[in-house]
Amino acid sequence: MSLEAIKRSSAVNHVVDQIMKAIDKKNYIPGSRLPSQSDLAVMLGVGRSSIREAINILIEKGYLETVHGKGTFIKADFSNTTHQIAKLSSAVQVSSIYNLMEARALLECKSAALAAKRAKQSDLKKLAEIAQLVSADISDYGIFLECDIQFHTTIAEATHNEVICEMTKLVLAELAAHHAKLNTKELSVAYKKESVDTALKIIKAVEDHDDVAAAKWMEQHISVIENELGRIL
Repeated sequence: MSLEAIKRSSAVNHVVDQIMKAIDKKNYIPGSRLPSQSDLAVMLGVGRSSIREAINILIEKGYLETVHGKGTFIKADFSNTTHQIAKLSSAVQVSSIYNLMEARALLECKSAALAAKRAKQSDLKKLAEIAQLVSADISDYGIFLECDIQFHTTIAEATHNEVICEMTKLVLAELAAHHAKLNTKELSVAYKKESVDTALKIIKAVEDHDDVAAAKWMEQHISVIENELGRIL
């Protein structure tokens, strides 16, 4: 088996990545023993401390286990599904804001359509409350961003699809982190107004149970965001 040598400061993360890639490729199968820490250190070109820390991380995540006197093993009940979810979370965390917006467009247009079909009275009440919030003074950047996240989260919740809801929250959380790092306080007043106007149209479409209009206005809403990001970045 060949593993790539690591010559970067984030050695621990790369050791974790290399071991998980080896598991994905079936080089190590559930129940099999990993090479010793000293052997892994040589194979990967890093210090034993990095190997030890990486193994501890994978043990905490439930992928590996240590058997006293025998070594470290891939857990017999290793869940590839759990690993794929973890990979999704990692992909979201390292993606550019543009990649996140592309994923968001695919996810949230469908969410809006499903919300229009499935929204319950409690969902509509919450959306009505958000409509009042987003219609209020939008000069405060923090309030504007918080209302926007509440709006998109509520639309996702109104789909009553837990997978869509959690994926949306994951993407929104990372987008919020990008907003914190980037100078998005320069969002124009014109953008904020158009963002609010399209959000209100989405809410109206969901209230009318018009899935086609809800998806159309969500596409427009996200397009407005993309255009503004292109202006300020």
